[in-house]
Amino acid sequence: MIAIVIFSTTILVSVIIYVMVTMFSLVDKLYYGPLAFIHEDRTRIHWATFQEDQQGKNAYHDKIYDQTIFDYRIKGFNQKYPYNLPETLNNFIVMTDIHLNNHYISTMSTDYDFAVLCGDYSYSGLMSEFAEGLNGMPTKPLLMVKGNHDDCSDEFIKVNGRQNNYFQKVRNIGFYFIYVQNKGPIVNDRVDIGIQFIIDNIHLGTTLDHIFIVVHYPIYSTGEYGSYQYFTKKMEDLIQSHPELKVRATFSGHDHLFAAFKNGAQYYFVTGAGGGSIDQMTDASYGNRQWSAEELHGSLPVVAENDYGYNHHLDSWMKFTRTEVNFEQGKIVYNIRDLDTNQILVSYQQPV
Repeated sequence: MIAIVIFSTTILVSVIIYVMVTMFSLVDKLYYGPLAFIHEDRTRIHWATFQEDQQGKNAYHDKIYDQTIFDYRIKGFNQKYPYNLPETLNNFIVMTDIHLNNHYISTMSTDYDFAVLCGDYSYSGLMSEFAEGLNGMPTKPLLMVKGNHDDCSDEFIKVNGRQNNYFQKVRNIGFYFIYVQNKGPIVNDRVDIGIQFIIDNIHLGTTLDHIFIVVHYPIYSTGEYGSYQYFTKKMEDLIQSHPELKVRATFSGHDHLFAAFKNGAQYYFVTGAGGGSIDQMTDASYGNRQWSAEELHGSLPVVAENDYGYNHHLDSWMKFTRTEVNFEQGKIVYNIRDLDTNQILVSYQQPV
């Protein structure tokens, strides 16, 4: 009887050891991440894992921290990651339209306080595509808005952890993120919802020093889609009607090029593809709306509906770029950096 008990115990111990070894042999592998999101007044660490030998075992993970300066580890991985959102902000960067190509984000320097991404990290909104596009993203504080390609499934909310429209305070800066498309086309009802969201939440930004609006669809653009007047005029009216909101600039993507416009005191940027293919610059005076030039400067002729706002045009380039927003004494400096040459194409200075 005793021998049987000992034998059974041995079997039990062996089973436990086997299960533990099996569990660790099937340990999740890092699919992408960690991504360190600024999330309301906290920090949200997000990552995804997979198990190579078990079908359908992909998983999203989140961990919330109250701190803004700390080191952390994610379960199952030994590496330690730093997180630091400075009390006094010096700069942030803006990129867009990565579209599965993580070359630029995985090789870029990390000399910035936080990053803002303007949408289209995928083509079909799939977890595998987010993994391909976001792998190698520096573990710096991060903010995202949805792009139309990310809207092709329900996966993006698991990545970003936010609704289509949201407000985020970052120290003395406020960001309004809105989404105005339906998978592809811009639609009036989503424009109305996005604009109304800002109006309903203006009180969140009136005490802050700087406000930025981030939306995937461009407000003005020299790219394929140009300007959508219903949206552009509503945004113009919103900004002009609420001077108590210190809107400095808007950041967009969708058209895969860089374009800068200035209307009044505000800058309007199409922030340049960060991985997707480069688009032609376009103009309605040509049958196919294509310019022959690879860069444009100064005011442009307005000859068609989607050329609206071309009189406000500053510069456009068919290049992969990122926009660097630097806070200096009495001014904001926007540096536009060519991602292939690492050279600054142009700088804009905005007194504040």
